[in-house]
Amino acid sequence: MKTDYRQHIFFIIGAAILLLALYNGMRFSVPLDVINPYEYFHGAERTNFQIMNMFIGGAVVPLISIAAGYLLMTFRAHRPLNVILTLVVMLFFIMISTVFLFGFDALPGIIIMSIIAALFLRLDWKIILASFGFLFALHLVFNGLIILWSGFGSPGDIIYSSIQQVNRFSSVFGGSDYFAIIGLNIEVFMTYQLGSWFMWTLSILPWIFLGMVLHHFSTGGLIRNNAGMMTAVAAALILGGIMIKIIEILSLGSFAATTFAIYFGGPLLGAGYFMALLLLSLFLPEKVRALFAAAGEKGLTLYIAFNFVMVVLFYGSGFGLFGEVSIMTTVTIVLAVYALLLVAAFILKRQEIKTLEQLSVVNIKK
Repeated sequence: MKTDYRQHIFFIIGAAILLLALYNGMRFSVPLDVINPYEYFHGAERTNFQIMNMFIGGAVVPLISIAAGYLLMTFRAHRPLNVILTLVVMLFFIMISTVFLFGFDALPGIIIMSIIAALFLRLDWKIILASFGFLFALHLVFNGLIILWSGFGSPGDIIYSSIQQVNRFSSVFGGSDYFAIIGLNIEVFMTYQLGSWFMWTLSILPWIFLGMVLHHFSTGGLIRNNAGMMTAVAAALILGGIMIKIIEILSLGSFAATTFAIYFGGPLLGAGYFMALLLLSLFLPEKVRALFAAAGEKGLTLYIAFNFVMVVLFYGSGFGLFGEVSIMTTVTIVLAVYALLLVAAFILKRQEIKTLEQLSVVNIKK
């Protein structure tokens, strides 16, 4: 892959960070993982949540996973050990962020699965494709059985908010005891992230393999030469994902519908977003592309800086906005913070200032 195309994938990562920032922002403002949003929110607030969830719920992790796999393959000429050790150092940095800033972070799982995928770097693309197919089949069977087992519309299919957990999260994250926040971050990561390690192999690793396969077929070149057809493919994937997400809305957040939306609608949306962003990276003006590509190239630094700013704004040890602002106010704050960091990343790249990305690189001589 030419260096120019690496800039295109950096553009995708830079844009994907915005979606990840919105995903994180929802959790910085409300205890989203311990509530049924359709029970918790009312009126316009519920409508705003439904709109946000329709476009980013379940789609962010597959999108970043596909981009990670695509980017990983651009380093195929490098020694796999160097790539793996670099990912390990990046994992160290992101785990510090997880413990001290944001315990709900999805990136540790993506990086850990990327380390596993790096073992496939030098293998034939057919093996990578077969691995994707095998894991995707497991994904369909496992999550399909969960949906059938829970049963649409049954009394046990409704998820109710855990009031005790809501009060606990609000008390800790809204309080000024930072050590309590660190403790809850660790607990949250162990419970909601590391506790789901098996699901990482079904909800993250297949999409990393898909990104690696897309790189093999030089998808960027295919899109440039067949822009109309690829636009139709991207639109079909996005519309298909949204239609599945609508089922979740109509069911008012039942367990079966939510599982279906996250694990089936989300990946469709994520794949569609990837194709759409790749299209934009090929046809947007160079200056616009360079701005987002800089954010992607400095993605680790930008992402951790974003989490730090959000902790200062939302947690009780800072300005204490947790649970106090509406969804649209949170979205506005996220967009403002992202815009500032976007400019900061461009300046860092322009001035060739070393950041966490350069500190992560490990080169071991033969």
